[in-house]
Amino acid sequence: MTIRRLLMVGSDEFSTQAVDEASTALGLLVRHVPRGEDVDAALQGFGPDAVILDPRALDGPSNGTLGAVAASGAALLLLGHPEERGIRAARDQADAAGLPVAGILAKPVSPEGLEVAFRAMAGEVTFTAAEIAAAVMRGEMTAWYQLQLQRTESGWRADGAEALARWQHPQHGAVLPDAFVPVAEAEGQIAAITDCVLQSSVQQLAVWHRAGLPMRVGVNLSPALVTDPEFPERMARLVHEFDVPARSLVLEIPEPGITQGPPGFLGMLARLRIHGFGLALEHFGSGNSSLADLYRTPFSDLKIDRRLVGLVDEDEDARRLVRGIILLAHELGLQTTAEAVETPGALEFLHESGCDRVQGYVISRPLPANEFQAVAAHWL
Repeated sequence: MTIRRLLMVGSDEFSTQAVDEASTALGLLVRHVPRGEDVDAALQGFGPDAVILDPRALDGPSNGTLGAVAASGAALLLLGHPEERGIRAARDQADAAGLPVAGILAKPVSPEGLEVAFRAMAGEVTFTAAEIAAAVMRGEMTAWYQLQLQRTESGWRADGAEALARWQHPQHGAVLPDAFVPVAEAEGQIAAITDCVLQSSVQQLAVWHRAGLPMRVGVNLSPALVTDPEFPERMARLVHEFDVPARSLVLEIPEPGITQGPPGFLGMLARLRIHGFGLALEHFGSGNSSLADLYRTPFSDLKIDRRLVGLVDEDEDARRLVRGIILLAHELGLQTTAEAVETPGALEFLHESGCDRVQGYVISRPLPANEFQAVAAHWL
């Protein structure tokens, strides 16, 4: 199936912008239908090959959107996380309308994620859910590390890393997450992959600490892990086993997870903080959370969204907003990290603005642990 025309239905401004950027990168023609407007007319007038639907655009079982998509012959992609209540409800409604769900796009949408979703729809993705499950069982899912620097008065110094999933495939080598995460998300396997990354990260922290490198590591935490009520205690046992301080592990929560996570999610975050783990709100500024979320959730860190950081070299409004986020975070007692820092100018601006930590390709790409340590040594 070739995708050339893409219709996006009912999403928020930041997700719309992300899909616009991803579609432009892939050479796609995209149109948007705001929530509450006539989807049927857009389907007939535009003739999309695929529809990206935010489940919030569905008012209830009587909503005619899914029936119109089914009648058009367009493929359906849902925007969100497989474990979100809205996604589950949308899937049920799609089944009732006789409309297969071709894939689920996680927020924030990236060109790579969109391309992999389209390749999966076309049958071009070689990695199946069964292969991913087997890789988890064989211990092939591991972590690479992207260096994070901490602000000092005179500059920056190595302080930690973000752990990023990699599949060490016996034939293909290190496989990037965009090639398997969309399938894993759609099949509910992301929690098992997160467990592998957590195990690898804690073991690596123990190695670094014994070597005199008091690093901390951030790991993305899937809301799907809420289905395991013993997760906080299991993590406490893991860091104790490897003699790693709990504060050295920072669990990063994607911003949509706060408002759309399953029941019990906030309670689990509180239990993790009681055990001493760091908690970071990731992608802050992407438009899904509120100041109330910062107030009522026990975060220790806030990660500024990559799209805002990417604009600070050329957009004064973006600079004001980033400075405001840093000031707000500090008033709330939170540490700040800027994601996706790509230029020396952005690095300088963030230092002047008081950002506590930075990461991005201007510093280092993600690396396997043995290469990471050599790069980090240059910043100590």
